[in-house]
Amino acid sequence: MISRTLDELIKPFRFFLDWPFEEHTFEQPYSQVYYDNESNYWTVEVELPGLTKDDVTIKVIDGSIYITAKNENLGREFSAQYYLGRDIDQNSIEANMEHGLLTVRAKILTPEEHIIKIN
Repeated sequence: MISRTLDELIKPFRFFLDWPFEEHTFEQPYSQVYYDNESNYWTVEVELPGLTKDDVTIKVIDGSIYITAKNENLGREFSAQYYLGRDIDQNSIEANMEHGLLTVRAKILTPEEHIIKIN
């Protein structure tokens, strides 16, 4: 898990501050997007610790994958958009959530070669 608190970032510079400092924690889930040339699949991975698949909604609109997650009991909320291109095969999209790691895979349509016969 990659997360930093504001305190960690400001700690070396505290002596420059003239106002009382309140400690706040801002967590941004780690995510990565990568493309596999061999299989023609995009993969989006997002770490959502403590959340379950019931907390997550995934939508695909016009080549973008929208991921939202919310758990009111934990007070956690996440929202992100990943543009993968308009050539996503919408029937191939699959998602898996295991141990707080959401993985979404989407296949890219490859153009098929057609030979046109001239009359």
